[in-house]
Amino acid sequence: MEIVKRGRAVTKKRNRRKMTAGDIFSLAMLIVFSAMMLYPLLLIVNIALKSYKEFLLEPLKIVQKIRWENFSEVWEDLDVFHRVWNTIYMAAGACLLGAVIPMLAAFPISRNHFRGAGKVYMFILSSMFFPGSLVASITIAKALHLYNSPIGMIIMWGAGGPAMNVFMMVGFIKSLPRDLDDAAFIDGCSYFRYIIQMALPLLLPIVSTIIVFKAVGVWNDFLSPLIYLPNAKYRTISTGLYMFMGSYTNEWPLLACAIMIIASPMVVLYIFMQRYIIEGMTAGALKG
Repeated sequence: MEIVKRGRAVTKKRNRRKMTAGDIFSLAMLIVFSAMMLYPLLLIVNIALKSYKEFLLEPLKIVQKIRWENFSEVWEDLDVFHRVWNTIYMAAGACLLGAVIPMLAAFPISRNHFRGAGKVYMFILSSMFFPGSLVASITIAKALHLYNSPIGMIIMWGAGGPAMNVFMMVGFIKSLPRDLDDAAFIDGCSYFRYIIQMALPLLLPIVSTIIVFKAVGVWNDFLSPLIYLPNAKYRTISTGLYMFMGSYTNEWPLLACAIMIIASPMVVLYIFMQRYIIEGMTAGALKG
């Protein structure tokens, strides 16, 4: 037992490393940047819990009397449930399209299933440098009867930004062994069945990454639903916040509450999906 304890003590001493000047500097910068990120968030929380009178008297001081009524008032005036539901089902459809389209495009490109796959891949990547046309998009949406329609908004969101998603998906698929493809096809597995039943579980990290990025983009998008969904019953949470700010310009505690309510779902989503995001981005970087 004494020999084991001595061995553990020696191992701990070897694992200990004195902090160098570079380590101290890195730690100090990490603390500074963390404080810069946390300060605005804590400030919004502090303002959201104040009454309007307390905010006018001491806007930056720590809240003295918490006013939970602010959240219930914002929930009713902002019509949060209806607007969140509009945003969620449109975001879900957009995320589904945003994940399926790049996956179906990336597989034949990464495996060179057709002649000229590399040229097609370069053409897709070059589309990132072409600007979009708002007038042309509105004209096409009206011609296809997709203007002022949630389905049109889902298609526009889902089909938007495919180049980066294809780029990440191709890099991740290249990290998968080709032997798995050959074994599945030898056993008589069809192409789409292989993608859905065998490849999709392995692609879960990068698919989760794309879904989170697409969900955050859709959730925070303000201009697109304002232009393409003029009907009030289709308003999303971002356009609802814009209308709410117009009505409560000076009510900063209520505005802070609205910001907290709107930002909370995406914060929770990122917390639960961050492991898959890091794994997906790392694997794509290794083989991209």
